[in-house]
Amino acid sequence: MLNINEPKINEVVQNIHEAMVRKSKRGGKSSEEIITESRIFSIICSDFDLGPAKVAGLMNSEYGYDMTSDEVIQIFRSRKMANPNERKELFKWADNVARLFKGAMLGKKEKFEKLESLRKEPALKSGKKHDSQDRIAAIMIYERYPEIDIFDDRNSLYLLGNTVAKYFFYDMVDAVCDVYFFNQNNDENKQEQSEKKNKLSYEQAIRRVEQLEGTLERTNTMLQDLQDEFEEQLEAGKIKELADFFAMLNSEKYGCILDELLVVRKGVDALRKSNYELPIEINGLLIMVKKLVQFVRDSHIEPMMKIDSIREVSATDIEFCNYEGSPFDSDKTKRVKVISPGWIYKDKDLQISRPKVKEVRS
Repeated sequence: MLNINEPKINEVVQNIHEAMVRKSKRGGKSSEEIITESRIFSIICSDFDLGPAKVAGLMNSEYGYDMTSDEVIQIFRSRKMANPNERKELFKWADNVARLFKGAMLGKKEKFEKLESLRKEPALKSGKKHDSQDRIAAIMIYERYPEIDIFDDRNSLYLLGNTVAKYFFYDMVDAVCDVYFFNQNNDENKQEQSEKKNKLSYEQAIRRVEQLEGTLERTNTMLQDLQDEFEEQLEAGKIKELADFFAMLNSEKYGCILDELLVVRKGVDALRKSNYELPIEINGLLIMVKKLVQFVRDSHIEPMMKIDSIREVSATDIEFCNYEGSPFDSDKTKRVKVISPGWIYKDKDLQISRPKVKEVRS
């Protein structure tokens, strides 16, 4: 626990709050989606092994949502953290960052140096820097040390998307550095402290200009990152519209059209293999079915399973399926028949509808 009444720690918190005030102004209007993501991140900070179903349950109980595991899965996919192992790596990295940040706030230079090194590293063992890792690190710090949140900055942090939250995290580290002068030698420390009393020397003025230039460069970089993020959001919006369209096609309201296309095509193929002469009157209908199937394929919409296939599954295997049958024992498997294959937008690994499976009783 951090003693917020200790002068230097209090000064760090004051500096962090000032940074949040600046970032809140730049953040603009936040979407409900960003707030939901941030709350999910905060929940996982307490248990890195939480799956979609448990996350949904905690979101419902703690924040009054009415979420399903499917909705949590969609958020995981959109934030590129659907893989549970990579998700755990990401939050473990953030946890280590938070612990080092505490040491830095206590004035331990070796902790600050380790923090500086770790925060620049990719969070994933694959060597890839995750888009949300700095945002999650900032949230993790507030989750681990809630006593520093004397200005209610955690709720403000929940309003920030990846880009603005990333630069706020940079400001948090800078706030520690500025209080303890970690990046300056002792002579410079004395000069900085004397600036409040004496007129700026030429060297101090040069250093101040360099600091302002660095701030300007970071601001310009943040603005470019915000532009890139905006363009990504536009692209994601287009993909969501496409996914929603095909999800509607395969809804029960419209007779599960995607599933029926597979059934019709399979039936026609079977008739042709048996040399059955199809009535000429239905040729137009068959051509339309063929074209619809081609349209679905060209849109990169593909079935996840083979319809009518028999599978041996465990409780974990069907976590992302609609299952009909008797309850699973913890260590047993069951034979199931695929009633609906489920559909996915292959390019973005975006699930459109869940597979439906039914227990096969022997």
